[in-house]
Amino acid sequence: MPTSERRRFRVRGVVQGVGFRPFVYGLARRHELGGFVFNDGEGVLIEAEGVEIDRFAAELVEEAPPLARIASMTTAPVELVGETEFRIVESRKGGRSALIPPDIATCDDCLRELFDPADRRYRYPFLNCTRCGPRFTIVRSVPYDRASTTMDAFPMCPDCRREYDDPADRRFHAEPTCCPTCGPRLSMPLEQAVALLAEGAIVAVKGLGGYHLACDATNEDAVARLRTRKRREEKPFALMTAAPEELAVVSTAERALLESPGRPIVLLPRLATPCHLVAESVAPGSPWLGIMLPYTPLHHLLCGDAGGPLVMTSGNLSDEPIAFEDGEAAARLRPASDRRRRR
Repeated sequence: MPTSERRRFRVRGVVQGVGFRPFVYGLARRHELGGFVFNDGEGVLIEAEGVEIDRFAAELVEEAPPLARIASMTTAPVELVGETEFRIVESRKGGRSALIPPDIATCDDCLRELFDPADRRYRYPFLNCTRCGPRFTIVRSVPYDRASTTMDAFPMCPDCRREYDDPADRRFHAEPTCCPTCGPRLSMPLEQAVALLAEGAIVAVKGLGGYHLACDATNEDAVARLRTRKRREEKPFALMTAAPEELAVVSTAERALLESPGRPIVLLPRLATPCHLVAESVAPGSPWLGIMLPYTPLHHLLCGDAGGPLVMTSGNLSDEPIAFEDGEAAARLRPASDRRRRR
């Protein structure tokens, strides 16, 4: 008859900010194990005890969250203590080798909430969950906990706290989680930004990792003005659109690349007769367009309300680094933009 045992697991790699602790919690509950899991400066440490330890150990690797990357896992037997409940416990300091994942494009579940009028996060530009949202660009130190990110300035409201504490909720221990009641807000109404873009204005948009300069990609005057202000003579501009097939030929492989979590800019051959007439100054003389999909809730709202493709180019002047702090952006991007937008 199988006997109970207790083991300690040290897991290293990209295992913070990817829903790994909630995954471990659910896995331990499935196998009726007691113990705990926590983040620290090296990765994740787990102690688990019960009968099905071998299956638990195998499934830690086999069923790890899609965004997790386990570099190594070591195990060691430890003395039984008789625990029957499994817990996520407070993170511990020590070490600085833990890896934080890159920012993750908005997941399908969050998108459904974003456009559901009955949802409390309807059209909220900063919604996220354990499967998506800001990671690397908000962290200040490890281990990865809310107190170690820029989100510590936004205490969770009771509704967000309930989700954060609920093992059955996909926001269980989602460190950047927030809502219109307790999270960041836009400095300009979205409707105003969309109206400015429609009028041919150049708007600075703060996304993940820094600012973009945006304008209507079908407005030749706006695009040419942006090119002059950025001192960018011929290099093509990137476009952001939720419907790349309206502008270019998109293969199955290219669609998969566009939709990958990193949301890269993909070079695509122009359609002979596109649904939207892209301004000549976007990519002068080129048969290719550099296209990316919206990757934050703000981008989805902006592109959807604008109704067409947007130029979305780096928020800097030629040969300068991208602006990412609000005060710096206000000074450096003023010559290039007509209005500024921030979170």
